[in-house]
Amino acid sequence: MATVTADPAAPARGSLTPLPYRVVRRRRENHDNWTIELEPVGEAIEPIGPGQFDMLYAFGVGEVPISTSGDPANDGRLVHTIRAVGAVTRALCAAAPGDAIGVRGPFGNRWPLAEAAGRD
Repeated sequence: MATVTADPAAPARGSLTPLPYRVVRRRRENHDNWTIELEPVGEAIEPIGPGQFDMLYAFGVGEVPISTSGDPANDGRLVHTIRAVGAVTRALCAAAPGDAIGVRGPFGNRWPLAEAAGRD
């Protein structure tokens, strides 16, 4: 019996491979904080939930964990507010509209918002 397998010529993408996202908007919040809005170039990561974070990769520089600061249901776009404190975060904050950033995730556990409603 023959088994069906993926195309051996297609590159394998594991959870450690970042997906390319394009910067569509960049806004300076103050002297060292920037908010960037990203949209997937092709394949998107799974939807991020409350309490989760992404790994953002500045190509040729490195990657850092960053929590989302926007509504993940917003047209599949990701929004992150980043403080420029090191080489990677400075590179991410300097990314202009049209630039590519790698994204992996989501990571972490989702917060049970329905169970927390009305509670401290």
